[in-house]
Amino acid sequence: MNSAVVLKVPSEERYFHIVKSAIDDLVCDIHFSDSDKNALTDATYELFQNTIIHAYPDQKGIVELEFHPFDYGMRINIHDWGMPMAADKYSSVPINLHKDEGFNRIYKLVDRFEYANLGKNGKIFSILKYAKHEMHKETPKSAPDSVLHERMPPDTPIAVRSYMPGDEEAIAKLIYQNYGYSYIKESFYYPRKIRELQNRKIFSIIALDTNLNTIVGHFALVKMPDSNIAEIGVVVVDPRYKGLGIMNKMFQALMDRARELKLDAIFGEAIMYHIFSQKSNLTHGFSETALLLGKAPEEVTIENNELTQKKMRGSVLVGYRLFHYTPQQLTIPEVYKEKILEIYEKAKLHINIQPSPSKPKAQHVHLYYTYDPLMNIATIVIDHYGKHFKHKFLLMLSQLRAKHCDMIYAEINLSDMPQIDKVVKILNRRGFFFAGVLFLKHKNRDYLCLQNKHTTHVGRRNLVCYSDFCKELLHYIRTDEQRIKKNRIK
Repeated sequence: MNSAVVLKVPSEERYFHIVKSAIDDLVCDIHFSDSDKNALTDATYELFQNTIIHAYPDQKGIVELEFHPFDYGMRINIHDWGMPMAADKYSSVPINLHKDEGFNRIYKLVDRFEYANLGKNGKIFSILKYAKHEMHKETPKSAPDSVLHERMPPDTPIAVRSYMPGDEEAIAKLIYQNYGYSYIKESFYYPRKIRELQNRKIFSIIALDTNLNTIVGHFALVKMPDSNIAEIGVVVVDPRYKGLGIMNKMFQALMDRARELKLDAIFGEAIMYHIFSQKSNLTHGFSETALLLGKAPEEVTIENNELTQKKMRGSVLVGYRLFHYTPQQLTIPEVYKEKILEIYEKAKLHINIQPSPSKPKAQHVHLYYTYDPLMNIATIVIDHYGKHFKHKFLLMLSQLRAKHCDMIYAEINLSDMPQIDKVVKILNRRGFFFAGVLFLKHKNRDYLCLQNKHTTHVGRRNLVCYSDFCKELLHYIRTDEQRIKKNRIK
């Protein structure tokens, strides 16, 4: 599930039964236990009461509740336009864990509790609850049973092939063995979905122990919907078989498959607390182009990786392996010109820089956003600048801030944007700083990526770089972030 349900009710306690009915109906699809449902309902009631008492003490108002159910939990945003609240009241939570009322009660009932002051647009509280029934218990810190078994001998015969119908259940089990129920691509927990998506959106490579005829590894291409490229990912190996070079064997088969499909490029988002992924991408000829802070949700856990035990959002390092690239006429913003050209030079790509015309032709504004409630991130795609661009962009940005996204990314078309300096300046002033370049991202065109933090839960300790270029890029991004903080408009 990924559809939001929005409910507006008057700020009177007698209307809470409507809210409760909505929760009861929505959690049926998530299979919450009774205790999960009761905790979520109680936390919502506390916030609803808080709004009535403190936001609208002497008047009637509206409370807007936005429900975001997903397959193993629900986020609820509670928005009001009443009396302002000092941020330090929320930031001091938990005030006293021995107390069981107000914000302290909410803090103990849910897995995440956040607050945002939206200025003239009121304020918003956000709570998130994960299902804790047997199927979705948190992965224990101790190693799973398979890890406790002896490792397989180095001469174990391994074969690699493409997906065949019937492989899907073994793939889902491999995901669980490595991630528990924390993997961000939730469709891979459903064998039926894995089967349905094969050879359409997903192209899987399988590793087999030929002695046992058992699937022990998986790697996939995930085709992008609007460009002739694919993301590599969903790479998992049975913990007993790690150290046998299985990932490298699958990687080579994956690139061969990409060539068979006549893809222009493949790219990977290496989670930065899993340094082996970065190393593997470089070994197979990838060029690093962008670093997206906070892209990985804080709930992800990886077997035997202590950096995932801290509940902080992780970051990803984007790398590309290009098979076919037609030189493009690019407009490059002056403020980032040197770093962008360095990224292209490192990728050994020829480009033609198009000078910005003194009077660029008028174009229609074309921008849109995508929102992922499960990962709680959003991306604004900017294709054309035109009349009222600033107004439309700010309206879109306020909508995403109201959703309380943890991270907001902006992807700016480099191939058809003569006003790109103006666009970048508008975004910089609203807190967007450098992330990198995304080759052939939409309609086979390159995009500049900027990023905006909307949370304090982005980890710094789990930002681990393998290459020197990654370290340089991270330093550049942090420097630009500080520059933006000094000049941004609140």
